[in-house]
Amino acid sequence: MSFRRQHRFVDSCSFGASLHDRFRRYFVVNITALTLVLSSCLPTPDVAVRNDGVLGAGGVFVVCEGLWRQNNSVLSWVGLDGTVVRDVVSVVNTSMDLGDTASDIVVRGDTIFIAVSTSRSIELFRRSSGLWIGRIPAPQGAEPYRMALADDSTIFVTNLTDDSITEVDIRNGRLRVERVPVGPAPEGIAVLRNRIFVANSGYGDLRSGEAGAGTVDVYARSDLSRVRRIDALPNAAAIVADADRNRIWVSYRNLPSRKDEVGGVALIDASSFEILRRWSMDAPRGLSLDRSSGDVFVLHSLGVSRIRGTSDTMSMVIRHRSGSGSDVWYSLAYQAEAGTLWIGNARSYVTDGEVLAYDTTGKRLLAAPVGLNPTAFAFR
Repeated sequence: MSFRRQHRFVDSCSFGASLHDRFRRYFVVNITALTLVLSSCLPTPDVAVRNDGVLGAGGVFVVCEGLWRQNNSVLSWVGLDGTVVRDVVSVVNTSMDLGDTASDIVVRGDTIFIAVSTSRSIELFRRSSGLWIGRIPAPQGAEPYRMALADDSTIFVTNLTDDSITEVDIRNGRLRVERVPVGPAPEGIAVLRNRIFVANSGYGDLRSGEAGAGTVDVYARSDLSRVRRIDALPNAAAIVADADRNRIWVSYRNLPSRKDEVGGVALIDASSFEILRRWSMDAPRGLSLDRSSGDVFVLHSLGVSRIRGTSDTMSMVIRHRSGSGSDVWYSLAYQAEAGTLWIGNARSYVTDGEVLAYDTTGKRLLAAPVGLNPTAFAFR
């Protein structure tokens, strides 16, 4: 086994760079201190916050990015009754923190895997207790960003800052393939049978002129060769795979410089790699699939919409316009077993966020405080 079992203590170093919005939040902290003072007065939901690390039955883990180079990422847990453990890692594991700029989480059995971009590692914890198991270091210089569980032994990871993906053997914690070159700034990743789909954002305008920016690359699992590049997806972001219907859903945000254009969601045939249909919307961010129905839920600037997998129609589920600086909906996950939509609210980016739960009729079920910039979810 090559899992590394040294703890990351609170004074651990931070490294590298990441998404352009992390730069923005970093400067907000260091330049506009007044924003922090004012936004700290935001009301906090009246819920029970536990400090004993006891995780009740069910509930949801929430990965909170924190702020780039501030080493303040946390793993929060929210119970279905609104009970909260704000920082599972430090409460359950003495003198340990999660690291710098956590960005994604996947689950296999009783193990959860968390990508921590700026700390350049994947951290492993017990799903049942939050106990730390070990660490898988990223390849030298790579920053793991998003992950896709391919099977019981394999995770594929996008490395945002060096334009590559990594294949990880999660049975022994080894990097099976350290780097496979992809397009500029790979973000979302999904695996459907023998194909790997990678969204190359190009960092919006920053690298939009480079070959492969605003595309989805398709790779064969057998030899990791590229078999297709799907174009015309500017600032591509999230990908989800619908194996039952052999389809891929991709969100793309378009380029900030294109003031008169919006982004949207594209539906792709996973065999022909043809774009079957598009839906336009401003600033799509979260994308989550209901595997039983084939519907997808999309978080965008006006709230949450549902695209029906059977009829390809789109309807609004929750209407919400994110406010500037105090109420910014940041992430989305759908919990099929409960029929619940979970939304991460980053609020001002520089104060603790919150998690909101809604049913699919748009009825709010709970609100609970979590760490800064809640970005990804996993269910217990």
